[in-house]
Amino acid sequence: MLSEPLSLLLLISALAIEVLAPVLHLHQFGEAVRTARDASFSALFICSTAFAVFATIRVFRREMESGTFEMAVAHAVSRGGFFLAKAAGAFIALSIFALTVFSTALVMHKGAAIGGEIAAATGRLVRVYGPCVAFGMGAIVLPPVAAAACNRFFRCRFVLTAFLFSALYSLCGGITASVISWGVTARLFPAMLLVLCPIVAVLFSAAAFSMRFKANGAATAAALTLALILPAMDNYYRVEALSRGGALECAEVLLSILFALPAFAAFLLIGVHFSMGRE
Repeated sequence: MLSEPLSLLLLISALAIEVLAPVLHLHQFGEAVRTARDASFSALFICSTAFAVFATIRVFRREMESGTFEMAVAHAVSRGGFFLAKAAGAFIALSIFALTVFSTALVMHKGAAIGGEIAAATGRLVRVYGPCVAFGMGAIVLPPVAAAACNRFFRCRFVLTAFLFSALYSLCGGITASVISWGVTARLFPAMLLVLCPIVAVLFSAAAFSMRFKANGAATAAALTLALILPAMDNYYRVEALSRGGALECAEVLLSILFALPAFAAFLLIGVHFSMGRE
């Protein structure tokens, strides 16, 4: 999934949204930190959902159509076990994607906060702190450059190298931002977990229906799953609760995740059923 060109494009798009949105003058109409936060969570939800659907379907359908599935189950791998292993791998890939976006979001959130403090002290127009902007731009530009060099001199796979380099680069920035200001991470991380819940449900849906339907049918089923989830999104997209220093209660987060677990289990069972029914 991480080797798909579309995956890298979605990752770069998500990073560009969360880096450029607070840099532009849009935050003149409101709180600078809120602009950075809202842009980051919007990018996280939209791009991660697209990644969960398209990358998962592409990888699963490739296994079905290339004969890898039949070859694997002809040996000591059960059909259901094959599906569950692939679904677990897809979940890990989504986690890497989301953590990369979230780590850069922490840096930009801190940069917007520092910029607001500087503006309040000097009376100048609100700006995002320069070093944080430089880091964010580096997350967009440096991974493809490094991957191109590795591909040229060491024959490394360009897309996978760029994706992993971006993940490592962003994670280092996120850890640094957390060390400097742990309170920000403590407030934003629970909200990220909630946002990921419906995305994981869509991912498992895409994986399950890819075992039975072609790419278009699986994508349609995943889209219907997302449509069914939308009425409950108020419980999972809680970015507004973080405004003005607000935070989410741990019990609320755990309860929402607990309510999402039956959906995860249902789609995994559907995927196992479809895999067992394949001839």
